Amino acid sequence: MHHRLRSSQSLRSLATALLSFTLAASLFSSAVYAQQRGSTGAIAGVVVDDNDRPLSGAAIRVARSDGSASTDAVSNEAGVFAVPSLAPGLYRVTARRIGFREARLPFLRIVSGQTSAIRVSLSASATQLSTVTVTVTATSIDASTTGLARRITVDDVKLVPLARDAASLVDLVPGARKGFVWGGAGDAANNYQLDGVSVNHPGVGGDFLAPSIDWIEALEVRGLGAGAEYGSFQGGILNAVTKTGTNDFLGALRVNYVSPSLTSTNLRPNEEGIEQTRRGELSGEIRGPIFRDRLFYFIGGQVVDRSVRVPDLTTLAESDIRTDRQELRDSRGIAKITLLPGLRDRIDLLGGYSSNDTDRAELNGINDARSARRVDASATYYSLGWTRTNTASLLDVRVAGFNARETRRGYGADAPAVQVFSVGRQPVFQNSVFNERLEPRSVSGNATFKTQHSLLGGENRIVLGADYTRGWWRNERVRNGGLTWFPYPDVTTQTIDVTRPAMWPDVASEWGGEIRLQSDIEEGAVFLQDYFSPGPTLTFTPGLRYSGWAGWLTPSDSAGVRFLAARHQAFDPRFGVVWDVSETNTFVLKAHWGRYHQGLSSLFFDRAQGADVYSNHRFYFQGPDLTDSRTVFTATERDAMLNAFTGFSPTFVESILNEAGRVENYRQPFVDQVTLGVEKTFGSRWKAELAYTNRINKDVAGLVDKNLASNYSALTDVRVRQRVSFGPVYDQTGDNLVLPVLWVSNFDLRRELIRRRDNRTPLPPVPGYTFADIDRLSFDRDIVLSTVDAARRRFDQLSLSLRTEQPQWNALVSVTATRLVGNVPGLTGFGSNGTNFTAGPGVRPNETLRYEGELPNFPALESKLWLSGQLPYGLQGGVFTAFSLGEYFTPVF
Repeated sequence: MHHRLRSSQSLRSLATALLSFTLAASLFSSAVYAQQRGSTGAIAGVVVDDNDRPLSGAAIRVARSDGSASTDAVSNEAGVFAVPSLAPGLYRVTARRIGFREARLPFLRIVSGQTSAIRVSLSASATQLSTVTVTVTATSIDASTTGLARRITVDDVKLVPLARDAASLVDLVPGARKGFVWGGAGDAANNYQLDGVSVNHPGVGGDFLAPSIDWIEALEVRGLGAGAEYGSFQGGILNAVTKTGTNDFLGALRVNYVSPSLTSTNLRPNEEGIEQTRRGELSGEIRGPIFRDRLFYFIGGQVVDRSVRVPDLTTLAESDIRTDRQELRDSRGIAKITLLPGLRDRIDLLGGYSSNDTDRAELNGINDARSARRVDASATYYSLGWTRTNTASLLDVRVAGFNARETRRGYGADAPAVQVFSVGRQPVFQNSVFNERLEPRSVSGNATFKTQHSLLGGENRIVLGADYTRGWWRNERVRNGGLTWFPYPDVTTQTIDVTRPAMWPDVASEWGGEIRLQSDIEEGAVFLQDYFSPGPTLTFTPGLRYSGWAGWLTPSDSAGVRFLAARHQAFDPRFGVVWDVSETNTFVLKAHWGRYHQGLSSLFFDRAQGADVYSNHRFYFQGPDLTDSRTVFTATERDAMLNAFTGFSPTFVESILNEAGRVENYRQPFVDQVTLGVEKTFGSRWKAELAYTNRINKDVAGLVDKNLASNYSALTDVRVRQRVSFGPVYDQTGDNLVLPVLWVSNFDLRRELIRRRDNRTPLPPVPGYTFADIDRLSFDRDIVLSTVDAARRRFDQLSLSLRTEQPQWNALVSVTATRLVGNVPGLTGFGSNGTNFTAGPGVRPNETLRYEGELPNFPALESKLWLSGQLPYGLQGGVFTAFSLGEYFTPVF
């Protein structure tokens, strides 16, 4: 499964194609424009008051953005007006009527042969700014940008069966899944936003808040062809737009209850599964005015109670259910205030709280209930935004943040867990193995200024601004009692009484595997994006973004001093072109190339040398005689009791988990992206879109052992045995699991050769080696945290979609072909198999085996269909279905 990724050649080819497309479009557009200079567009609109009643006699003025070529119109008795025969270009629209505030629309593009529909809302209040909005639907084409963004309005899909969080709406987007957006490697590759401000997890990246779907108006999904104002992602940007109060009072109350008496079971005999038996939900929202036309509110709340049962696998009856159950309560609330202090200003203040409490989390059918954990998680979050709208410009300033704490603790205080050392299932008693404490905190802000003006006979729109994020992350995972006891069952009966340690035949023990991470991050960016239209059919979109990232670690040792672990700065150039082939905004071609750097989290640098975040895992096969299972020993006491007969076994198995390296030439990962798009409308209610996306990941960060090739030696045809009984392990076909190649560290190989050579009874050397190899085998690690030169990841996707909006229903159908190849399935060069804090293939050669080729989480072919609308007899309904094939995965034994 080996593929050579010709990334540089492919990139040059795509760049050449993009340049050819741009030149052809420019020449053809100029020629067409010269022939079609006489073509005109028009405006058709309606004027209404605050209560949506038509207003007659409103004076409408339409002028070019520089004030020239003005045209006037007056609304009739139905509030309707029309402005015909407008030359293509950018225009400014104003509306006036005695007794009402003036309304302005600073930027409206007129396209030849097309009528732009607008709606003017005039306010009689001296404090309320009147508005003009362009009527835009999901089936219209935005020819002013190369972006192939998706805006999923909740009202359009509220009847489609989906999960109740905002991020679940991503499943409706062609070529994307929740967590995996356009080739992105999981949630950490995305930039999650709340009302336009990043709220990503500072430790592991990804979505932290997960707002309820009832609290948002829409989810905006960007990334394909995105301009320089967007960054900190390799997957996509997911922006949840929260609801806002209006002059109308609105409220909703939702109640949902699943009764245990009406719930059957889907559990199969001998299955280690769980299932929900009871669920109750109470949620509601209210919004409206505090002071009409000035101050508005939105308040939402939700409480969900769930009960989960598990089968009892400790009894003979297959249908027995445990009396202990998982009990979960999720409570959350949100409040938003919107203030209009002046004619052109808007201020939004939002605050929220969430609490997630779980009793007996991780309970299963074999473990003691005391081995489960109590989860207490709470978070507060906030955002503040200010928007000022002027005649030809807009200023938007926003800040948002959150502060959270989560604990996962066992029910056995500080006692060690007891896990039976047997073949097959190994039940846990007395306490949970680990306690955990998680504390993420973040604050982000951005400022954006937009303006438009005439330039070189055309129209030019500029977006410039900056954004900044500061985050803190604390992650502690501590083994209860400092160790876990593994008592052996009776050799004959294979039974054990875990409450009587004095009767245990022998006891093994497990140590380490702990995490003590304290980190903080900082990242900022400035950007400039230009949208230049030299003619009515062509738009160029050059942009540049400059970003900087820094990450610090604080050692867990009380004497440890916070130190800078990683720092980098880089430019993100971007360029695109939009060609309105039809000149009526009904057939548009788009092409874009851009570089997108990933946002920073401690995931990228927590293995920097000096922080001692991870501890190794040790397993001793023998231990001292015990009379109390709550007995504990320190590591020093353990080492003083190494005795094959009365203490801990002198030999042990150690899994190295604490790999770390000096930081050398660290660069923040990025992706080079090429997007080509074709958009075509059929009337006003149908739109087809064909999009091709190519993404190549670069500067993948990870640990690299510079002496990896000389530190390990290969063993061939290695048969895998169980740790306890040394019995066979079977593969997915039922055959003995045999590894064609297994890499062994020269340190372990040399030690084993010495043991065999010096054994009282002579033993043969390890197959494939001789005792003479002892002197030549060396093990000298030289680990660095750096860019992994051998890391490769390439994404190609072709997607065809058809969207429609009808008076009684709306729908989308899509077909997507995807190919994701390389040797890095995750966001970084660290490993993703085995324990969740493996150091990765750069220091572990066994993790590179069969690592090259098709990567998981993206099917080769996928189709989606969602439909929502009115049904007969006054009913409403929705449906969502997806079909996929060709998805790759790795079997686990």
